[in-house]
Amino acid sequence: MLAVASLLALTLAAGQGGELQIVNSRGTYGYLGAARPKGAGVLPGDVAFFAFDIKGLKLDDAGRASYAVTIEILDPKGQVYYKEGPRNSVAQNFLGGDTLPCAAHVNVPPDTPPGVYPIHVTIADRATKKEVKFEARGKVLPRGFGLIRVSTTADREGKVPVPPVGVIGTSVYVNFATIGFARDKNTKQPSLRVSMHILDDKGKPTFGKPLEGKVNRDIPSDLEIIPMEFGVTLNRVGTFTVELTATCELCGQTSRVSFPLKVVSN
Repeated sequence: MLAVASLLALTLAAGQGGELQIVNSRGTYGYLGAARPKGAGVLPGDVAFFAFDIKGLKLDDAGRASYAVTIEILDPKGQVYYKEGPRNSVAQNFLGGDTLPCAAHVNVPPDTPPGVYPIHVTIADRATKKEVKFEARGKVLPRGFGLIRVSTTADREGKVPVPPVGVIGTSVYVNFATIGFARDKNTKQPSLRVSMHILDDKGKPTFGKPLEGKVNRDIPSDLEIIPMEFGVTLNRVGTFTVELTATCELCGQTSRVSFPLKVVSN
């Protein structure tokens, strides 16, 4: 079953009035992460993040916007499965402009049945009483082997999210996990091979042999999801593509995920 949608709002810039709108909606690889391919769906066990921008919230004299958020998740039959809110929030306009960036995520447990789960997010401006609704269709794929929980973070443990944009000289971690892998009948261990390649803006690998790792021992028998990570030092300015590949050597299946990475000068 689906579990809870948790809403996060960034207090960077709220609207200056006008028509209330939700714009620039997209699925992302983690909080602040790169955009997911549209319509690709998520595997059970993944965490589905989506982001959007609110425009037109009214500010008070101190530059604050007051709004409420309501989230509804429907099951594939159109029945309300989960509802949260309305939850009241306040955003401070520090930098000006007319946009409030927001993000939400839905945990998709490993036993979630496949299907389309409509998600409705309603934003209400508490100052003007205006409302606007954002609707998304969350597609859950059938259970199987694959890469899940892909994100970019500032730490190895994956607790501090960062966007896939960094300043030269810093480092980021590419966090991910695998699910749906087979186990050896005798040892009860998986046999997974994972790799990361980085391509430049012309599609050429930045180093000859990809970074690789193998998982084939010391995995508890009841563990369904195996988290992993690769560290990346940002040593030159440019636009790159990170390519992750995971192969289950016992079931013969391979999963791939790619996303852009940008490095800027300080």
